[in-house]
Amino acid sequence: MKIYSIILSAGKSSRMKSEIPKPFHEIAGKKMIDWVITANSSVDIKKLIIVTPNQNDFLEYSKTNDLVIQKVPKGTGDAVKCAISVLKNFKGIVLICYADTPFISKSTLQKLIKSIKNNNDIAITSFIKTQENSYGKIVLNKEKKPLKILEDKKLNNKINLCNGGIMAFNASKLFTLISKIKPNKESGEYYLTDSIEIASTLGMKIELIKIKESEVLGINDRKQLAFAESMVQSKIREQLLKNGVTLLAPETSFFSYDSIIKKDVIIHPNVIIGKNVKIEKNCEILSFSHLENCTVFKDTKIGPFARIRAGSKIGKNSKIGNFVELKNVDIKPKVKINHLAYVGDTDVGSDSNIGAGTITCNYDGFRKNKTTIGYNTFVGSNSTLIAPIKIGDNATIAAGSVITEDVPKNALSIARKKQENKENRSLKKIK
Repeated sequence: MKIYSIILSAGKSSRMKSEIPKPFHEIAGKKMIDWVITANSSVDIKKLIIVTPNQNDFLEYSKTNDLVIQKVPKGTGDAVKCAISVLKNFKGIVLICYADTPFISKSTLQKLIKSIKNNNDIAITSFIKTQENSYGKIVLNKEKKPLKILEDKKLNNKINLCNGGIMAFNASKLFTLISKIKPNKESGEYYLTDSIEIASTLGMKIELIKIKESEVLGINDRKQLAFAESMVQSKIREQLLKNGVTLLAPETSFFSYDSIIKKDVIIHPNVIIGKNVKIEKNCEILSFSHLENCTVFKDTKIGPFARIRAGSKIGKNSKIGNFVELKNVDIKPKVKINHLAYVGDTDVGSDSNIGAGTITCNYDGFRKNKTTIGYNTFVGSNSTLIAPIKIGDNATIAAGSVITEDVPKNALSIARKKQENKENRSLKKIK
């Protein structure tokens, strides 16, 4: 059976107090909606339909998915009805997911799909929660089959069986049910959950799929977003520790969903690892360093207080020290940039040493220009390299130089005004 998935993402971001669409808020560097798409992609979805409030915000998703516009938010039932226009005469399985419920797992989606393949008409995610909560509750009949789903506030008796929200339908039955949902008397909205009572009345087969509550954690405000972030970070840290990474103060360091960190790496307190970072084995990242979109090869030490920016490759056995910023650099092995430097759009040959206070002036106001520093080169402290420029192998740049022309290999380059000493002209009084 072919599988289609509908992701409902047309809700407002009012409780987020944000101009950014709610599904675009990130958890561990990944948009909420992308977490859901990744889960769906893992179960061989034939077509993915995203229901949105407008097309412009979601244009990037239109390349590989179908976008359906729900111009007026009239509830989940209406959102699914909008999506059905894409399904047309589709015969198969339809999954219903939510862009603000990012942690649904591959295994749960597989169970939902299997349920429909086993001739059930609907499969509903559910879990038990004894503490007071606001989840919708699943009411069972005498045969312990789902009868209907009610809002918690409408229940007189306490029910602990909670609705997870994520569902699967036999497509033909979904078409029938959606056409029968009526607007809620209080809100005027069409609720997808009403389809369960309609299905029960029609004698359709409904199965409950038991899941963990954490899979259907909904993110509606900043507090819930922060909780989700902490939950994911805990899982990432736990996995890193299992993989042989040393985290000296795990709760103080933060990682991206795609961080690749090999064994015997030591991460000191207060380190941030952004998107697309790979750190090879035996590296050490010292405190207050921030890495993003870079590769750090083995046996390298970074920090403290280092910033490694996009496009950087740092060769093995290198040392990038305190208050060094790198951007789009290709650093070969055994390079030392120990402190107080900015190196951008630069290739640095192996065994070179970049002194304190060195700056590569890569931007001329219009474009970024490249600096090339050769093998076994020494750049003295407080030097300024005006790109585009090439410095040859085994060259030496004298401290305090402003280099504006290429430096040949094996050369000593001195580019500073000659010092003059004026006798007895000090502003300090002579005692």
